[in-house]
Amino acid sequence: MKVLFISSWYPNSVHPLKGIFVKKHAAAIKSAGVDVEVVAITVSPSAKTFEKKIYTHTDEYGIVTHQIELNSRFYKWIHLNLFFQYRVISKYIEKNVVEVFKPDVIHSNVLYPAGIIGYKIAKHYKLPHVISEHWSKVDKFISGSLFGYIGKKAYNNADSVTVVSGYLKNSLSKHFKDPSRIKVVNNVIHTSIFNYKPKEQSDQLIFTCVAHWSPPKRPDLIFYSLNEIAKIHPKKILLQVVGEGVLLNELKNKKWNFEVSYLGNLTPEKLAGQLHFSNYFLHASNIETFSIVIAEALATGTPVLASNVGAIPELVNNTNGYLTENTVDDWKNNLNQLLKVAYDNEAISKQASKYSFDNIGKLFLDIYRSLKK
Repeated sequence: MKVLFISSWYPNSVHPLKGIFVKKHAAAIKSAGVDVEVVAITVSPSAKTFEKKIYTHTDEYGIVTHQIELNSRFYKWIHLNLFFQYRVISKYIEKNVVEVFKPDVIHSNVLYPAGIIGYKIAKHYKLPHVISEHWSKVDKFISGSLFGYIGKKAYNNADSVTVVSGYLKNSLSKHFKDPSRIKVVNNVIHTSIFNYKPKEQSDQLIFTCVAHWSPPKRPDLIFYSLNEIAKIHPKKILLQVVGEGVLLNELKNKKWNFEVSYLGNLTPEKLAGQLHFSNYFLHASNIETFSIVIAEALATGTPVLASNVGAIPELVNNTNGYLTENTVDDWKNNLNQLLKVAYDNEAISKQASKYSFDNIGKLFLDIYRSLKK
């Protein structure tokens, strides 16, 4: 079986981490024995008036990837110009992909613009179409965008639609004639990297938090609640902060009752090392359609305290951590509860095996096979 993966969220030369979770879905599908090629069309800001870069390479997973990069000082206009993007990518696919690769399925990722573009391309070549959704604002897009009606049409004419969480499924259901067609296929984590290792005893309590520290993340809740715990807890507390972002600026200038280590951005291997070294993982946010960093922490056997929002309750339960409302008092009280529980770290790690490349790849393979019936 051959699947043409189309995405507008994908790593590129301007943003090497953009849509990395979509790339992992492609890799999971390949791990299930499916022949995958990717066409990624991305729009990025540039000092130049307009630059179109097209190149093909084979990525670290062995996937042939066609990159179409549209870089411009007018990138917002290009992003909003669906017809221009469709023209660019459809012509490229016609000349360089369809006759050579001969796909059996078109698999688009994120409704705008890739899902709509994929819908048109699949219709043109009379191929089955699958859409995978990751976008937290897609409900707002359908309800208020000029292209919302085309997006709704793309969803309802797709042969299958997947979403990364039950939370996202619920928010989209009202746009479907038959919501039962929506299937939940979670994001992927490297369980070979984020794996179980026994926690070492220490005279410190070590907490780790990871994010791109911009809204809707809430690092203030983590810092202020830990500050209260540090006043009364007998052990010294260390908070390891991974990632960068504007929300850290004010917090860095304050004095705290605990030690803070700002680690910046880390490779997956180094992040896994810090999680293996940690007693607990903290994640505060106002909304989440999924949380890869929570899944990665759980895969290392690290208990989690996280905001009771979005899809987070689908990951965190009373066997692997606590959920909390987003006030400092609730965070402090649930931190206290978290510290009283003797968790089975190995059992926590086993729960996260469902996010592995193999398991997610098999779910997509089952969907593709159902299209042929």
